[in-house]
Amino acid sequence: MPQEENKELNLILKNLSDNLRKVVNFGTHILKWDIEKKRNGRDKNVPSVFLRNSIELGDAISLLIEKSSIDPAKILVRSLMESTFSLLYMIEKDEELRSHSFLICRLNKEIKYYKQFIKEEEISKSFVSKFIKQEPHFELENHCNPIEIKKVIEAKESLLLENIYKEVNVEFQRTCNKNKKRNNNPNWYSLYDGPNNFENLCLYLNNTILYEFQYRKYSENVHPNSVMTGFAIAGNDKADILQIRNFKECKEVFYNGINLLIDVYREFIRMRLPEKQKEFDNWYLNYIPEFEKTDLETKFNYVE
Repeated sequence: MPQEENKELNLILKNLSDNLRKVVNFGTHILKWDIEKKRNGRDKNVPSVFLRNSIELGDAISLLIEKSSIDPAKILVRSLMESTFSLLYMIEKDEELRSHSFLICRLNKEIKYYKQFIKEEEISKSFVSKFIKQEPHFELENHCNPIEIKKVIEAKESLLLENIYKEVNVEFQRTCNKNKKRNNNPNWYSLYDGPNNFENLCLYLNNTILYEFQYRKYSENVHPNSVMTGFAIAGNDKADILQIRNFKECKEVFYNGINLLIDVYREFIRMRLPEKQKEFDNWYLNYIPEFEKTDLETKFNYVE
């Protein structure tokens, strides 16, 4: 970590962070408009939750940029891709069905998780055996309340039986059994023969370039595969360890955060808030000069 403050670098990072935060702030207006809009029926705000998550990830990325924590920010950019692309798929068509697909997948996963804590359930045996190998006297009851957990399971299972969810739950089971090897944990967007993984979701949304050059690349920051990037060649078969908070790719992270948020805002307005199209267009036209100014003011030459 640098011991001496670099005021010029700090100004660059703050400028990038502040600009991204402007995009985040406009997203909160979209979220407010969406929540306030009257819609008939249940579960109409599932896309709103995805939008909120995307906005919060964008906000966190802006904070990390300001502190020059660029490699950790890449992990959040990857999460932002998952959040925004999932939202784009959800609102593309059949929004209610896809929202219910998300809810049913989540319910089934939660039920499966809680059943691990109930001794009578088959899944609990393998769950407990893992702990007994480490602690021979392990007792599950000392770590949870089975009576309360059973109530939670019953409540969630009763939801699966409601008329609005029955058909989707049947489709969930069909998707689990679609291949020879049962998949108990399918992605919600895989239901109704949708993309079976995130790579194919990106292909469906015509975002393969982002998947290959950003999402796949940033996976190295999630797993310890990129630790060797912490070295810089120093000549004569020697290498130095780079300082932490290396700012080298701060603008790449900035561009990704901006583009992902604006793309999802544009589509969200088109599909769910068409009456706010003028407000979005006006904001975007005013924002572009600000972005260009920030982009120009934050140019730098990086030397390892």
